[in-house]
Amino acid sequence: MRRRALLASAAALSTASLAGCPTPPWTHDPTEIDGAEVTFRREYDGELDVTGSGGNDVAEVRRRLDEDPPRLVVAGSLLDGPRRCYQVTLFEAALDDGMLRLRIVSEDDPDSDVDRCSDVAEPHPYSVAVAFAEASVPDRVVVRHEDETVLEERV
Repeated sequence: MRRRALLASAAALSTASLAGCPTPPWTHDPTEIDGAEVTFRREYDGELDVTGSGGNDVAEVRRRLDEDPPRLVVAGSLLDGPRRCYQVTLFEAALDDGMLRLRIVSEDDPDSDVDRCSDVAEPHPYSVAVAFAEASVPDRVVVRHEDETVLEERV
């Protein structure tokens, strides 16, 4: 219950900078973090080319460093409740000390019209595009699903 209240109050601040603070962008609109533009989507284009390490949550980095501005795209899938009752959300995005940190969480889907969801786990795809217009491209990318690190990779 407390988590929902915190998430709801954070939603009111969705236009604020994400410079290291867990202030989530609750829409698909771009958000700035330390000179980089972040766009979160609840989908990804194509198939993931990775397998889970011990679990079903996966993520991969797609490098688009030749584009202007250079960008990184993190595509992933978080395994959680039924697709129509839960959704994934970018909860934290930070760019500091040469590291891009992203934290993806699942939450109740406010658009769901289902009263009772089954307990069958479903994959929830997402993508996070980060364009480095004024910031330099980081050396590392770390992606967490809830509290578990699913990707830590050098760029």
